[in-house]
Amino acid sequence: ALMNHRQSNRRTPLRGLLSSLWLTGLISPGLLLAMAVTAPPGAPVFESDILPILRARCIECHGESAPQAGLDLRTLGSMLHGGRSGPVFSLGSAEDSLLVRKVVSQAMPPGPDKLSRKEMDLLRLWIEQGARSARQQATVTEQDVLPIFQMRCAVCHGKRKQEGGLDLRSLAGRLKGGRSGPALVPGDPESSLLFHRITAGEMPPPELLYKYRVRPPSNEEVETLRRWIAAGALAGDSGRAEQAPELLNEEDRQFWSFQPPQRPEVPSVRQAKLVRNPIDSFLLKKLESRKLGFSPPADGLVLLRRAYLDLIGMPPTAAEVEAYLKDRRADAYEHMIERLLASPHYGERWAQHWLDVAGYSDTEGIKFADLYRSHAWRYRDFVIRSLNRDKPYNRFLTEQLAGDELVDPGGEITPEVVESLSATGFLRLVSDPTNSPSNASLAEKMDVIHDEIKVLSSSVLGLTLGCARCHDHKYDPISQQDYYRFSAILQTAYDPYDWVDPTRRFLDIALREDKEAVARFNAPVGKQIEELDRSLEAKAAPLRREILDRRLAELPEAIQEDLRALRGVPKEKYSPVQKYLARRFKNALEVSNAQIALESSTFKEALEKHEASLKELKAKLRPEPAVRALYDMGGEPSAAYLLRRGEANAVADRVYPGVPAVLRAGLPPFSPVPPRSETSGNRLALARWLTHPHHPLTARVIVNRIWMHHFGRGLVATPSNFGRTGAQPSHPELLDWLATEMVFRGWSLKAMHRLMMTSTAYRQSSRATPENRNDPDNRLWSRMLLRRMDAEVLFDAMLRVTGRLNPERFGPASEVEKLPSGEVVPKEGRQGWRRSIYIQKRRLTPVTLFDLFDSPRMAPNCTERRYSTVAPQALQLLNGHMARRLARYFAGRLIDAFPGDPGRQVDQLYLTALARPPTARERDDALASLSELAREWESHLAAENSEAPRKLSAQWSALASMCHAVLSSAEFLYID
Repeated sequence: ALMNHRQSNRRTPLRGLLSSLWLTGLISPGLLLAMAVTAPPGAPVFESDILPILRARCIECHGESAPQAGLDLRTLGSMLHGGRSGPVFSLGSAEDSLLVRKVVSQAMPPGPDKLSRKEMDLLRLWIEQGARSARQQATVTEQDVLPIFQMRCAVCHGKRKQEGGLDLRSLAGRLKGGRSGPALVPGDPESSLLFHRITAGEMPPPELLYKYRVRPPSNEEVETLRRWIAAGALAGDSGRAEQAPELLNEEDRQFWSFQPPQRPEVPSVRQAKLVRNPIDSFLLKKLESRKLGFSPPADGLVLLRRAYLDLIGMPPTAAEVEAYLKDRRADAYEHMIERLLASPHYGERWAQHWLDVAGYSDTEGIKFADLYRSHAWRYRDFVIRSLNRDKPYNRFLTEQLAGDELVDPGGEITPEVVESLSATGFLRLVSDPTNSPSNASLAEKMDVIHDEIKVLSSSVLGLTLGCARCHDHKYDPISQQDYYRFSAILQTAYDPYDWVDPTRRFLDIALREDKEAVARFNAPVGKQIEELDRSLEAKAAPLRREILDRRLAELPEAIQEDLRALRGVPKEKYSPVQKYLARRFKNALEVSNAQIALESSTFKEALEKHEASLKELKAKLRPEPAVRALYDMGGEPSAAYLLRRGEANAVADRVYPGVPAVLRAGLPPFSPVPPRSETSGNRLALARWLTHPHHPLTARVIVNRIWMHHFGRGLVATPSNFGRTGAQPSHPELLDWLATEMVFRGWSLKAMHRLMMTSTAYRQSSRATPENRNDPDNRLWSRMLLRRMDAEVLFDAMLRVTGRLNPERFGPASEVEKLPSGEVVPKEGRQGWRRSIYIQKRRLTPVTLFDLFDSPRMAPNCTERRYSTVAPQALQLLNGHMARRLARYFAGRLIDAFPGDPGRQVDQLYLTALARPPTARERDDALASLSELAREWESHLAAENSEAPRKLSAQWSALASMCHAVLSSAEFLYID
């Protein structure tokens, strides 16, 4: 076997070969440990044999002061970490080690002072024999073995489950042992039951590795356990301090986004008459420095439509347009803005912006499975309600991060409690595949937590914190230790070593009226299911008795009567003998419906009909009300560690909950105070740290997002990256003024909308003119940007103008369906279609219209939408199911309102769809086109011998074609 292996793969390290032999049963665990783990006497160690060579040849370039290529060779830990080219050596294989290749080829060190042959051989030997360190020979403590117990054992012997009465979380629990006795014998590994079971391959049980989603300990881990037990199973210092983080230099701290916002003075400008609020002053100051100014104001109706689409995501109705035209007050525009901010549709529109950055989806979208999240909608409703109430942004964030720590889920259940718990759905929106054992390894659990950190940091902090998962951030002063401290904040709720299946991560909490409503709705369906089951059982019973009698007849007569007697006795009343018989003859006594169907074609047909009906009825049942929340699981969480290269099994130093060091200056320390015994207070402390008035990022990031959605581009053009690789703010003083103003106004988001939308800058025309040619990219906002509608706005606008908007709000999402053509569309209800925000957001099968018009697929979230212009968009509007149906509805609505009056129909069409009356030429052209289309449709219907009244049907079809053209037009699609 050895010879064959060497011939087939000469580069495989001995350690990997031995592992292969062990797995195939060709070598015993004891011999494996002796050969692969135990170093020979006199093996070289890092401190005495290797470090002197590195000091003499390498540390000048790879030491304390600016290590080249990010490589520091002063310690074994820094060598393991490696540099920008990765680790410098491969444990057990000198040939695969970058360090050896560099010195043997004499590429390193530079210059004439190369390593001698003896030094090279010593370096090779050290790596081949396990890269030993004097510190490794020191006594191993509990701190060194705790990660092993967490990764390999805690799922069966931890907080929620203690198989065999054994708890391996603490030294006391290991010494106490379980029903088989103590797990450890300090000083004697071979006599320790725990060590014996592991080396024998019995623990973790091979047959349960898949079920419990764990892996057996590695060779190095087994050796660490052996040395720990041999040294006396010493306890570690559980409260020892973390390794000190790398010191930040002054330049790091002085970067603009890491400094608290400073409120600037509002500048004075020459064109003071154009200033409506301080926003205009800041923008004009820079425009005037380029000899520019604002563009002329937009037309009143253009501005009306712009404001409606921006704030509520739907155009004004014809009645609202006419009312605005009649309003002669000087502040009519300001009153209109207030009405829109007070509209319930405001929350529905702006919730979509937040759901993008939160990564909201109604399904998991894992590989080929798009499992539905039955209670995710509660988080969506929380966002809508919060925005409509103008909930202060600091409170809005706090509830999403720590709603379960603000209220007591075990107390009285009120609407406020349900809302606060629903808010924590924010941290449960990323795809989580861990409900399946095949997708629930430790690495995949870590990936779920990593995605949550990406969502949180990109949406709230505006930082690429996730880049520090595998190594220190390459550009921003964020260390890998910062990343894992931040991750540890979530560990009391997302514990990768004590994981809760996502399908069970719910709180069985709801208002009494909600539970009663579901019970009332499900009761008649439940009765139908019971009747269906009784009907099938009536057909199955005689066949089941017949099969059972036939089976019993084949058994010894002495027990036949006893077995027949079991039929009429409930299982809970079995005598000891009957229990034995039921267990012993289980296969003979149990006759399933499937077995009956194999012997009776009539029953098989009845069973198939029953299953189809049952599936249909169960689909009608409403799920029991619950909250999809994130919450602390109680008890002491598992220890958190820095992971080398971000790999789940490459455990390094222990870390404790904390925030990035570069953001600590000027803020109170991160100091959790548990509000109740069941919670840690970690996430509540994070929320309060984030919403401190002097936090450098939180207020800046959100006002920049609001600006981006109103003006088409942020003051910082990279809304999720305020770091060194992000864009510099175009107007830093304005950004800081807005951030401090929002805090001053009680973190009110509506106050920010009001400021921005009542400014002269927002009211500008979007037309490019010779006067603003010196701002070709509109970086200075010398005009408004012409923007295409978002996919959701396009859908909602089409529903509103055609009169098919279903007013139903909140609750479970409306379903979607796939048509024979392959198009995915929302299901139509009696009153039409609900708003886009109430339609299922499916990761794998999104609504076709949304997908084509750039609605994002969450992976894990969307911090800024990209807009495309492609042919399938026009084809979708021309041939899509929704567009054609809605055009016919629109035409019918116009005919009902103005029967026999094409002129008024055309006027209303323009006023409703485009928020303006048609010009005289447009009206004449439209009427001529209608007449021509009506003649063509009449001829077409005559050729088809249609029995419908041809004249009315032709007029309706002609008007529907015109409505379809308007709904597909650029003027409808774009926001001017």
